[in-house]
Amino acid sequence: MVETNKPLPAPEQTDKGLPQIGSPENSVRIGDQLIEIKPTKLKYQRNRTAAFYRMLELYPLADILAMEAGAFGDDRDGDKALMDWLIAVTDNEQLILDHYNELDTGVIEQLLQIFRRVNRMDEKEQKQKNLLTARKG
Repeated sequence: MVETNKPLPAPEQTDKGLPQIGSPENSVRIGDQLIEIKPTKLKYQRNRTAAFYRMLELYPLADILAMEAGAFGDDRDGDKALMDWLIAVTDNEQLILDHYNELDTGVIEQLLQIFRRVNRMDEKEQKQKNLLTARKG
């Protein structure tokens, strides 16, 4: 019987990246962290912070940030209202505090789009329109 010596495998191991967690279409990068946006918690809906998305749909971000205290029926100015909404969307206060000044309009718009999708806003608004159309017809 012929014996052959098989060489030992190399001791080095290659690092393999971690698998993608969550849904890539619902993920956004804030700072160096990729976070997944999930449906908004009830506590943010109950205190009406989540409803601020309507303002982001209607007004340019520069106009919102220029709004004075009292513009939203409480003591918040546009800057504070936006920060509160971002905290509600991400459910991560420290992340927003650490990176608030680095965010840009593109990230805010991306968060708004994901927020609407994960909370099924578009779907429910379409159902409302269909019901109103059916009543008129």
